[in-house]
Amino acid sequence: MSAPPAPARPPGEVAGLVQVPRLLWHLPGLLLHRRGRTRTVVVLPGRSTDDISTLPLRLYLRSRGHRVRGWGLGPNHGRVDELLPLALAAVRDLATSAATPVDLVGQSLGGYLAREVARQAPAEVGRVITLGAPIFGRRDPAPLSVPVTAVHSPIDRVVPPGRAIDRDPATTNLEVGSTHFSMGIDPDVWRIVADALEEEA
Repeated sequence: MSAPPAPARPPGEVAGLVQVPRLLWHLPGLLLHRRGRTRTVVVLPGRSTDDISTLPLRLYLRSRGHRVRGWGLGPNHGRVDELLPLALAAVRDLATSAATPVDLVGQSLGGYLAREVARQAPAEVGRVITLGAPIFGRRDPAPLSVPVTAVHSPIDRVVPPGRAIDRDPATTNLEVGSTHFSMGIDPDVWRIVADALEEEA
């Protein structure tokens, strides 16, 4: 069964509205997506959002058999110097209790925080997947030593591709046709995240 023709894309973030019917159309196939290893995953929300914003993606990843949770820190208010130590402690605690490295999926500023957590706690983080996340202005000079998948979009008006693409050759950069705020409900993004979690760390 072929997908319905894509409608003409409206300008700006309004284009993200097309992701709702696209997601519903692709959902049956997504639920049949290959399943393999079980991961412990934390999904970090973007700025000015909280765990509610990542619920659709988390529910999907749980349906794939992963142990998934939100970051549990309330709204992402954007004050990185306050949030980073809290996120770092939460990931370290989870990795200890789960007795396994934690995979991090971060949208927008949540992706920036995920990268910084992985930079400071490489033993506790298995991989990082960022969705429209800025990669500049890192807090720690240490290089990232875990696998990274960086998703970016040419129509992202918040974090344009030039700021979301990681030039490190160890990073896998993948392009989608989503707006910034709709990446969390883009079926193409869901496939990318599911595939990345199946890869060997």
